[in-house]
Amino acid sequence: MDQEQLKAAMAPCGLNCEKCFAHVGGEIRRLSLQLREKLGNFEPYAQRYHTMLKEPVFEKYPDFKQMLDYFAAENCRGCRHEQCKLFAECGIRPCHQERQVDYCHQCHEFPCGNTNFDERLYKVWVIINQRIQKMGLAQFYEGDKPRPRYP
Repeated sequence: MDQEQLKAAMAPCGLNCEKCFAHVGGEIRRLSLQLREKLGNFEPYAQRYHTMLKEPVFEKYPDFKQMLDYFAAENCRGCRHEQCKLFAECGIRPCHQERQVDYCHQCHEFPCGNTNFDERLYKVWVIINQRIQKMGLAQFYEGDKPRPRYP
C-alpha cells in the first residue's frame, strides 16, 4: 500500500477508518453484506425454529437483523473525506486541518486536550500515535491490520 492509500485509510487521529463498522469500504460492512445475503429470508425460519426448538434466541432475530442491516448500510467514507458521523464532537479533524499535519503525533503540541475524547479513547489515541511515530505508518498499519477495531 502506498503512502496516499495509507493516508486515505488512516484517520488523522491514527485510527484505521477502514476497520470501523461505519466505513463503506470496511471489512465489517463487507462481511455484514455477505451474512445478510447468506441468511436471505431467514425471519420466518427464525420464528419456526423458536417454536420447534423452543430456543428463545430465535425470538430475537428481528433485533439481530436490524443491527446487521445497520452494519451493512453505506455510512461513512472516512475522516479525511468527511466529518466523523459517529463522533460529531471529535476535535481531531478540525485541528488537523487548521494545523496542516497528517497525524496528531506530527504536531508540536501532541498530546493535547483538543480531542474531546473520553479518558479511555484518549489513552488509546496517545498510544497509537506514539506507535506510529516510533514504527512508521506502514509498519504500524501492517501490524494493526489483524487486530480487531474494538478490542
